[in-house]
Amino acid sequence: MFKFDELKTAAAAPPTWLPSDAKSRFDDGSDAIRGYLPGHSWLIEILASRYFYVLNCCDHDFESVLTTVLRPIGWGCRMAFFVFGVIFCVLASQHEGAPLFRYQFSRERNDQFEWYVYAVYAVWVTSIATEALSYLVGRGGGRPHDGQCSSFPFFLMNRVSLGGADEARCVLAVVLMAFFLGLASSAAVMLYSVMAHCFVTRNVYFIGLFGVLVAFQLLGALADAVSIGGIDGLAVMNKPASRLASARILFVIPTLVIFSGFYIWLCLPPYHLEYM
Repeated sequence: MFKFDELKTAAAAPPTWLPSDAKSRFDDGSDAIRGYLPGHSWLIEILASRYFYVLNCCDHDFESVLTTVLRPIGWGCRMAFFVFGVIFCVLASQHEGAPLFRYQFSRERNDQFEWYVYAVYAVWVTSIATEALSYLVGRGGGRPHDGQCSSFPFFLMNRVSLGGADEARCVLAVVLMAFFLGLASSAAVMLYSVMAHCFVTRNVYFIGLFGVLVAFQLLGALADAVSIGGIDGLAVMNKPASRLASARILFVIPTLVIFSGFYIWLCLPPYHLEYM
């Protein structure tokens, strides 16, 4: 366990490290989350922060090893998800037979579960879209406070607002918009191909890949959940991005995990008893 109230540093942090209104931000009036979430937090932010409370041994006074390790692992899984989408699309486009759109969400025979495939894909597209939108809002939706910066804003980590002059911020915002929209589009195309292979061919390798992608989405959402509160949390950095991430954690990700679990069961090949 890391108890921050017992840590001693050689020198005090400079006053510019915190925003000028840092103390006034943390005034919820609730003993349970006072000092963890800033004042006037929405209900969805408070509910999403309960993930941190549960994973952190039901305490706000210190940060456990689990939450400390979960944050970089979850963000790393998110980066891997989008980078894999780009690599998958590039390699598949150079392969003979165009495997990206070889199969559709339809089998040769009339299948009564085709509507469910489209429903699962719609949930995934919603998850990817809200994730990309939260980064667009987080990077360009406000100004960083003194001492806070985003030296490499293309990282899919916590959302830090852009700094610098207005002209530079506008140019970088356009570049970031194209960057995140490109990542989201490639991920949606990759997911379409993976789900189509799972449904039509019942390919166990694609089914396993789909399960890994579900785990990546879940870990990335948990990394956001444990990063909403705190003195430098997402709720302090950017309120709109915090609310988008909270809504995604509470509504989109649980629906995605449940729908994807049934989808994997639907796509599994019918093993005979001798192979059980």
